Amino acid sequence: MDLRHAMPEWLTRLDRDAAPWVVVAGKAQRGEAFTDLVAHRMQVPMGADETSRCIRAHEMMHAKVSPTAVTVPSDLGHLSPSTLIVAEEFRVNMLVGAAGFPVMKYLADGSEKRTGERLAVNRDWNETVHMLAATSGTKALSGLLAGVKLVQPLWIPTLSELNRQLQKLWRKHTRDGTAAVASTEPSDDVTEGWGFTILVAQLIHRALISETSDDPVPPDPSRLGGAGASEVGKFADMLELHLDRPNRVNGFLGRRKRASNIGRHPRHLERLLTDPERRIFDRRARCPGGVVLIDQSGSMQLTEDDLWRVINAAPGCVIIGYSHAPHTVETPNIWVLADRGAVTDKVPPGNGGNGVDGPALEFALKKRKNREPMIWICDGHVTDGSDQYESDLTEECGRLVALHDIHQVADLETAIHALTLAARGKKLMAAAVGPIAATKAWRTTRN
Repeated sequence: MDLRHAMPEWLTRLDRDAAPWVVVAGKAQRGEAFTDLVAHRMQVPMGADETSRCIRAHEMMHAKVSPTAVTVPSDLGHLSPSTLIVAEEFRVNMLVGAAGFPVMKYLADGSEKRTGERLAVNRDWNETVHMLAATSGTKALSGLLAGVKLVQPLWIPTLSELNRQLQKLWRKHTRDGTAAVASTEPSDDVTEGWGFTILVAQLIHRALISETSDDPVPPDPSRLGGAGASEVGKFADMLELHLDRPNRVNGFLGRRKRASNIGRHPRHLERLLTDPERRIFDRRARCPGGVVLIDQSGSMQLTEDDLWRVINAAPGCVIIGYSHAPHTVETPNIWVLADRGAVTDKVPPGNGGNGVDGPALEFALKKRKNREPMIWICDGHVTDGSDQYESDLTEECGRLVALHDIHQVADLETAIHALTLAARGKKLMAAAVGPIAATKAWRTTRN
């Protein structure tokens, strides 16, 4: 048998010294080949056929450029290890193709169509996205999409757009060659080339959906495009950062006074004439919570201590923070800090801008129950996806404040005072500050 060996010990890198490797024979099937960069062990098919040759090249490229550990910057903690792994697969596949290996003709094992059908039958959208990224730029992709199309044809537009955007990102960063994308020059505890993998992972992440969805609906293909002129004059798309909330507190926002026909001390004798049920007494009903929405842009920072001050004033309410990073589409911009007594350990930092004020208000309103109090902590300076002031968007927020009796305040201290009053049973009336108070939508409701 004509055996062809891979020789990773010949490879050189800038981030570590060369060392001996152990290379063993494996099958030319998906999942059989691997490269262990820590133990310096590789398993590859040894055949003379083109598929085996491409697989050996793929594993050799891992040995040449891939890091020994999956590393992600602290501000991109929402990227999962599995997303980073398939992003690295994309980088390696594209580098192998750029090196002259015919991956578009031979890098497939024939199982891809069955895999696509299985993923579609199981409605596993996120795994399908990951599989697409891992096969983009190779022959395997066409088989995968063919299998998905048989079961879930409505998934194809978004998957095709993701592939198009991945290829576009590759072309953008390799116009002057692949040296930077393949570089092992140390950079911030990783390598220069790993920076491209991070960009790919961010693009892949935009195509993912919540794992809790029972009936996955792929995101609109337009969500995968880059930020640009379309963000001007419009709110950015909302992208939630899902937080763990391990802390538990008990309590309610307060008690409300309710009219009753039972009691000891009549306080509303006038109801004898006006109320058919003669509810002349007061009783206090427990209020099950409330909603607090907090603008965490550059001018409205929030600390862990601030969060617990709000919790102490309103233990049973929902607390939501938001802030958008201008000109981005992949950075999460809204997060639930507390949810009916479940509280996060750490407050995410803001992203500098507002950008999603309107969508954040609508998100918070969906968390509201039975017209409970809702407080919006914001100075009223709402912005579009590029963090520029836009009068139409301000009017939109003014309409929401007026229509839903939202109690807007300019700072944390005023919010805590309002929550304290609510805890005593006082009803929080609709209120607006800053530019929101000057909107036509708000002023017409006050006259």
